[in-house]
Amino acid sequence: MLRPDAKRRTRRPGTVALTFDDGPDPVYTPQVLETLAAHDAVATFFLVGRRAAEHPQIVRRILDDGHCIGSHTWSHPELAQTRLTRLVGEIRRGRRALEQVAGTQVVLFRPPKGHLDLRVSVAARLARVDVWKWSLDAADWHVGRTEAEIGAALAGVGSGDVVLLHDGLEQPLAPEALDRSATVAALAPLLELCRERGLRTIRLDEA
Repeated sequence: MLRPDAKRRTRRPGTVALTFDDGPDPVYTPQVLETLAAHDAVATFFLVGRRAAEHPQIVRRILDDGHCIGSHTWSHPELAQTRLTRLVGEIRRGRRALEQVAGTQVVLFRPPKGHLDLRVSVAARLARVDVWKWSLDAADWHVGRTEAEIGAALAGVGSGDVVLLHDGLEQPLAPEALDRSATVAALAPLLELCRERGLRTIRLDEA
């Protein structure tokens, strides 16, 4: 019997994978990219297809800067309330939107909000994508989340962790949650912490 399953950790000792969901965002994704470049770090961006179609130049910059991308569906629906046929369509359409911009295959996939039940697992298999979740959550989507709170949530980062962050935000609980400044501010200290612990950042297509 098919069971819901997803990868959650890297298999390379001494590595950490930083991942960013819900982008690309025209304001905050470039700031994230600048911080990553300043620390010679790489990451994986799980992009919402309709956002990628609106901001193809940011998608190309992500790739040109040496990062990798994965699909986060076309429109970030509530998966628990979505019929199987639409689930498959959402995953396939989101993937195609990224591939049209990237000019290459995009097989990485993260379900919105990490929702992975049997139906989502079946849909992902039918869409032929590689499902990834995470092992360490910054919870930076919470309303009013501060840089210090994000840093505290990630203080235990270690070898093999896949870290969940957000450079954009779909379905915010309040409009102020769209402000990703705290996530951007917390990124440099997180990268310094990884360096101090001897952790090298890798992309999920390398994990």
